[in-house]
Amino acid sequence: MKYQMKCMEGDEPRIIVTPEFVSRNKLAIDYDAARNLMHRETDFLNFGREVAVDYLTFDECREFLKDEYIQKVEAGELEYRRISDVNEAAQDFLDYMVFAWTKAVDERGLSAERSIIKLSAWMEILSRKDVANILNNKRLYNPYGRRALKAACKELGIQYPKYL
Repeated sequence: MKYQMKCMEGDEPRIIVTPEFVSRNKLAIDYDAARNLMHRETDFLNFGREVAVDYLTFDECREFLKDEYIQKVEAGELEYRRISDVNEAAQDFLDYMVFAWTKAVDERGLSAERSIIKLSAWMEILSRKDVANILNNKRLYNPYGRRALKAACKELGIQYPKYL
């Protein structure tokens, strides 16, 4: 099944999620991790919430949503959809990883930091706290998250571009 890309494309081709990738990496959606991320105040500008909100029920994330959006959902103009498919979650992670490579290589400071935070959030939600810890390791951040991205890719068996 092909999933819609929800972020900007990176410079490299899209990596398509496979059942083998999900199985090999023991990925599973941890809704408690998503709830914890929504209430964590430690990540810069709360970028982790942008990921976590997709894994909560409408009522669980209501306090974080804009009133206009809530009204449209309640009026039936928009549909709120909680992600429950681990393959979709993994595809979102892979798409953002490719996007993050571009930000790191282009030395986009804030964008590179946001990418690390969001990828870390996905790893927590996908039950890979160990990979989230790799991404959050400040000693691996410079330059622009490149070493952290490479280390996470190695851990997950993702081939990254040589120029990273």
